[in-house]
Amino acid sequence: MRSAYHSILKWSFLTGTSTILLKLCYESLYNVSLRTSNKSISTYENTLISWASTGQRSKTIQNKLIDTKIPDNLQFIGAQIYFRHGARTPLSLLPGLEEVSYTKEHIEIYLPSKWDIKLITKLGNDIVSKDKILSANDIIGDRIKQLKSASDVKVVTGQLTAIGEKQLYQLGKLIRSQIIKQDNNGLIPNIYDPNIVYCRSTYMNRTIASARSFLAGLFSSEKDDNKIQAKGPFEIEVHNFPDEDMFPNSKMYPALKKCHTALELYRLLHDDHDLKKARQALINHIGVKDYPHGIVELYDEFVSRQAHNFSIPKNFLELTKDFEVMSAREFVSMATSIGFVLFIRSTCGPLLYLMKENFNSIAKNYLDEKENNIKKPYKKLFVYSGHDTTLIPLTMALEIFEMRWPDYGSYIFMKYYVSKTNPNETYVAVDYADEPQILPNCDNYYCPYSTFLKNLENRFEKPKYLKNN
Repeated sequence: MRSAYHSILKWSFLTGTSTILLKLCYESLYNVSLRTSNKSISTYENTLISWASTGQRSKTIQNKLIDTKIPDNLQFIGAQIYFRHGARTPLSLLPGLEEVSYTKEHIEIYLPSKWDIKLITKLGNDIVSKDKILSANDIIGDRIKQLKSASDVKVVTGQLTAIGEKQLYQLGKLIRSQIIKQDNNGLIPNIYDPNIVYCRSTYMNRTIASARSFLAGLFSSEKDDNKIQAKGPFEIEVHNFPDEDMFPNSKMYPALKKCHTALELYRLLHDDHDLKKARQALINHIGVKDYPHGIVELYDEFVSRQAHNFSIPKNFLELTKDFEVMSAREFVSMATSIGFVLFIRSTCGPLLYLMKENFNSIAKNYLDEKENNIKKPYKKLFVYSGHDTTLIPLTMALEIFEMRWPDYGSYIFMKYYVSKTNPNETYVAVDYADEPQILPNCDNYYCPYSTFLKNLENRFEKPKYLKNN
């Protein structure tokens, strides 16, 4: 079975995203005419292409000061959050850098986030026993490497750390302040209830632990001595990892196989291009020949070191000072090489579809409860724990990509409102990277849901496991 998933093995290990990221889309955007002649592209896609090519951001996509005050005629009825896992160890080590040594404080569980979990394991749309599906460890387990530890605690590549757990715990606390009230008049009760809170994660240890940490922060407060308020384990849904659609997966969407590799991208760039020069300078410095990957992988260890307060030699800091932006530019180059819409539909199209279904479900249940005057529990908060390459396609689809590689713990938070005078009118408000966003074709922070759907109308892709049913 493992041989059937060779490409997933390779790219899950080499990137920070448990995905086939760098096998995806490396065709040069700098020869845009080769792929865009005889067909038009959107203003937003054109802006991204220009930015990826030149490194110059367009003023048209920079955020302005945004008024987030809730209008008196709107009622908060639901929410969704999509986040990247917390800080982790690097996925691989670069030559030329002395390996760091992790302490117990780095690795042992962040105690406030400790709680039991119950995995809901699914094959397609069916709940099955755990032995019927594969996790990321089942596929890449033999490629995980042990790292140095200052104690007897085992540390491996790609492992969520206590710092990463704390990041997601604090994110849970932040979201709690917006959706939970001590008098239980908030969006959701202050005690965890799986009938009201849905949580899904990719089937990988670091994203599952991140989901647990987020829920722990969400359901604990100083008033309760920061004790987690839950009557049972946190329920977290996971799917068969080879069939995952929460990140770019060419096994599920073969169109992604048509894209070029990192080597092909950098062969196409002229020698004076800033991306090519920056990548080559670091490769030369670490003394590696024929390095097959891009800036994203080169940058991975440095990002991990910074998150854990390890020192980085000054010469490496200088060589990588622009990599946060360059990683994003490289990704945009990959993503749009097969066409913006095709990439979006093949990567986050299924999540966009579920996003729409979740909002529709919230609205339907709200109206049913209001019309029948019968209170019953239904899901009002949807939580998705994923990767950097979960967030980037989503932000591209929503046209709010901030042109930087997402930090550990980055998130998209979406709030859903209904008009108090016309319950058929609903609105969506979106935050990304701690900043409120004004969505395309919307006049302010509170975007009509009909406009939100119209913006995405050619970007939805029904998940294959739902099609099969």
